[in-house]
Amino acid sequence: MTPPHEPATALWWGTYPTAGLGTPTGQGEGLWRHDASGVAQVLELPAPSFVLAHPSLPVLYAVSETARSALHAIDVSDPAAPRVAATVPTGGAFACHLLMAQGEVAIYVSHYGTGDLAVVPLETDGLPASHEPMQLLPHEGSGPNAARQEGPHAHSAAYAPGGRHVLVADLGTDQLRRYAGVPGGILEEDGIAATLPPGSGPRHMVIDGELIHLVCELDVTLRTLRWDPVSATAEVVGETPITTVGPRSAEVDGSHILRVDATPYSEPVLLVGARGADVIAVFDLSPEGWPRYRASFDAGHWPRYFMVDGSAADGARLLVTEERGHAVRSYALSDVVTLLPEHEAGAVAALPHESYEVTSPACVARA
Repeated sequence: MTPPHEPATALWWGTYPTAGLGTPTGQGEGLWRHDASGVAQVLELPAPSFVLAHPSLPVLYAVSETARSALHAIDVSDPAAPRVAATVPTGGAFACHLLMAQGEVAIYVSHYGTGDLAVVPLETDGLPASHEPMQLLPHEGSGPNAARQEGPHAHSAAYAPGGRHVLVADLGTDQLRRYAGVPGGILEEDGIAATLPPGSGPRHMVIDGELIHLVCELDVTLRTLRWDPVSATAEVVGETPITTVGPRSAEVDGSHILRVDATPYSEPVLLVGARGADVIAVFDLSPEGWPRYRASFDAGHWPRYFMVDGSAADGARLLVTEERGHAVRSYALSDVVTLLPEHEAGAVAALPHESYEVTSPACVARA
């Protein structure tokens, strides 16, 4: 392991148990902090697999991906001594994603296990306003993949283009569920915004103007959808395999997606993770927003999540959670966005990187 770069502000890593996702929780795992003093675990929490920072207050949110999930609000006003200020049951099982509501009035919690979307209201101090969700929005349906699509699996949520609707990527039903936003963070069920090919398994998305770039985990495909604001629906207008790289450690599936804006080194790109192939793929974006595959680089054992730390002018880094490798990889963003096109299909590029230990890292937030 090489010494990690020093982040501009504290980074907070949510983790799984040492034995990994699907094993018993509460085995000493928890929240890790990375700042100028180094990298260390600072709190014990059961499987805090997704973390989210409040945009203006020193509050960090972590959700426990357990059979009875809970949202933890963590006071990080003193980064050296973070404390759990409140814990609220979320009403569902195996929560895996958090989205802050517009106006910071609520948090939307996606439950992979039960398929529900929970709405947890927030006070002006960023802490939960009640001891339970004010809404728990269920769903029904299934897909053709019997092992993974026996029922609904809400994997993530995002605001649709225009910000009037919340979309939920449901891996179990191959749908983008649609909810209309109401003042106070309340959501109204509003049908289905898009139906994806059977067995595709939508997972994570990024919004790019009127386009939605969507990672489909099960068929390892990147799909681009165009949003129609009149009908509040989205139509698939392009699709491409996430990577040309085949299995290296396990069967390949899609994981995370990130849009990197134009830098001094390149025009905008999409970065898309593929576990099993254990790579991150680089896609060039045309001026109209269409992705074109360029190449893939080695991202360690099971790259689950990644983010950019710092600005391009200050030597930004791409941080990658190497979930099964029990490490975080740190790449110079300039190396990532200038990666040369693959010289042959299936080639895996190797980029210089730093690496430091974090046990079963799942997600990161900056606060």
